[in-house]
Amino acid sequence: MASVFSKNRLHQTRRQFLQTSVGALTAASLASCGWTLAEVRTTPNTNVATDTLYIYTWAGYTDQDLLDQFTRETGLKVVADVFDSNESMLARVQAGGGSAYSIIYPSDYMVQKMVELGLLRELDHSLIVGLEDLFPMFQSPAYDPNNQYSVPTSWGTTGLLYNSQLLKLLPEDWDYLWDNEAAISKRFTLLNDVREVMGATLKMLGYSYNSMDLGQIQAAYAKLVELKPSVASFTTDACDRRLSQGIY
Repeated sequence: MASVFSKNRLHQTRRQFLQTSVGALTAASLASCGWTLAEVRTTPNTNVATDTLYIYTWAGYTDQDLLDQFTRETGLKVVADVFDSNESMLARVQAGGGSAYSIIYPSDYMVQKMVELGLLRELDHSLIVGLEDLFPMFQSPAYDPNNQYSVPTSWGTTGLLYNSQLLKLLPEDWDYLWDNEAAISKRFTLLNDVREVMGATLKMLGYSYNSMDLGQIQAAYAKLVELKPSVASFTTDACDRRLSQGIY
């Protein structure tokens, strides 16, 4: 996110900022471990202040220290509204709620979908500092060639987080969920993200994460339907609290 802001443009108005910034990418990042949540609201704003920068982001992704620094350098207050899935974010934007936000944080595949739907406008790269410092793999990603509509801000891998004190046999792969379904029934969650869950299941079955083969996708779907009765919930931001409380 920091690479979006140019130090020689610190006093631009919110209107000027809106004209140069649209969407930021979160490429499969999980949680901001150790961060302090910023001022966030689960109910989207309706009254937009001209001296306030509104962002629409994943729960747990906003660091208050960073936002405080941004406010000191620009004079703009920052308020974060949060969502728990790409699909709920998209529904909000399509319903007209997206006009209230300066920056949104869709995942990679959702950036591509939003571009196809005409929901994002092109970025002016002359106003963005640091694009040349991105890892080569992110300087022209497949989902957004030449970063026309988005700037990568975080990325990572998806794995299994577990409480080793509660499990006798520790997981080493995704098939653990199916092999030990009876023992962990209603004691585990899956991400509230179709791309992540389907992708992991495809990989577990030996297929490509990005498979477009209908038979392979149906096989992964059937495997997930088989597991669904044992899933406690689909969530992107509650598993860490449940683990710390000893629930899972």
